[in-house]
Amino acid sequence: MLHMALAHEIDLGTRDHLLYELARDLSSSLDLDTVLAKVMDRVITLMRASRGFIVLVDQIDGSLSVQMSSGSDPENARQFLGSKTVIERVVNSGQAVVSTDASLDDRFKGQQSVIMQNLRSIIAVPLVTKGHVIGALYVDNPFRASIFEEKDMEFLQAISDLAAIAIDNARQYERSEFLRELFEAHVNKQVTDYVLTRSGRTLRFLPGERREVTMLNSDIAGFSTLSQSMDAEELVLFLNDYFQRMIRVVLDHGGNIDKFQGDGMLVVFGAPNPMRDHAERALNAARAMVREIDRFNRELVDGGRSAISVGMGLDTGEVVAGHVGSDDRMEFTLIGVPVNNSAYLSKVRPARVLMSEATRARVPRGFQVANYEPLLLKGAKDPQAIYELAITLRAD
Repeated sequence: MLHMALAHEIDLGTRDHLLYELARDLSSSLDLDTVLAKVMDRVITLMRASRGFIVLVDQIDGSLSVQMSSGSDPENARQFLGSKTVIERVVNSGQAVVSTDASLDDRFKGQQSVIMQNLRSIIAVPLVTKGHVIGALYVDNPFRASIFEEKDMEFLQAISDLAAIAIDNARQYERSEFLRELFEAHVNKQVTDYVLTRSGRTLRFLPGERREVTMLNSDIAGFSTLSQSMDAEELVLFLNDYFQRMIRVVLDHGGNIDKFQGDGMLVVFGAPNPMRDHAERALNAARAMVREIDRFNRELVDGGRSAISVGMGLDTGEVVAGHVGSDDRMEFTLIGVPVNNSAYLSKVRPARVLMSEATRARVPRGFQVANYEPLLLKGAKDPQAIYELAITLRAD
């Protein structure tokens, strides 16, 4: 009697240690497949089972699918080869099931999967987190009966409880990364990181911050006429091709795309993240955009279409960066004179790259700048000196 009690105590101590190791192991990764593989590997080893399956409930339609298996060939890795009756009972009831010999068990002996596979020892336990069953852990041995006991079911349930937390954490991380990637597809990565770093449970509406920036605005000359010559699908494909090229250039130079306005694109250098060399970066981006437009035009002409001309305007100065809108709909945007001036300069025709005197004062070596006629800019009482980057935008 003393020997049995001592053996039981040793067994419990060993299992506690194994659970501790499993918890530590599972906390080392947030990749769902890695978590599932670790759980499956430990379950098979600790339960002395021939095979095992991790079945998860689909979060959208509620269907059951095998997400990880062991003891199956690769072709059947996603097929559930155990007792479907057992797994459905566990998921639907949230209660664990143990059968020492399913072929003799009144609950399951008439089921086709039990008969066809001559299933014997089975344990299945629910994966439960936050009060919801998200799936089940299932192990069996088709060859031997009575290898699982009630305490084995309790041990597997303890493993399942740890696994459910790890799976839920991995799913949440996977979801958050998907949302971040989706967010970045609509909002520049700079803004994504800026907003996520400063936002919180109680702070969603970010206050304005003053930044010295250089704004770059681009505008396709005669786009209204051009758009009328295309059908809707052709127009969208054309713009996507054009913007894909321009966006790549802007991001390569550290710019943040504030917004698209039809065929226009408003870019800021120096917000939300401050930059000392914002003007230099903007000028380099403008020059690279000119070269990319030339390549785009050659492709258009080779394809029998008309080349385009793009005007660009640059102005340097202080803006306010922050959220504008309401709790229901908000947008990170920029407010200030340079925003308006860059837009105005981009619409000067014939199209060219024009800059304000504030930007001209920050032009680095290697750029050729020519005087342009003075223009009356936003907020100014008198015409201001305007300069042209010595690169023509007109298509040959």
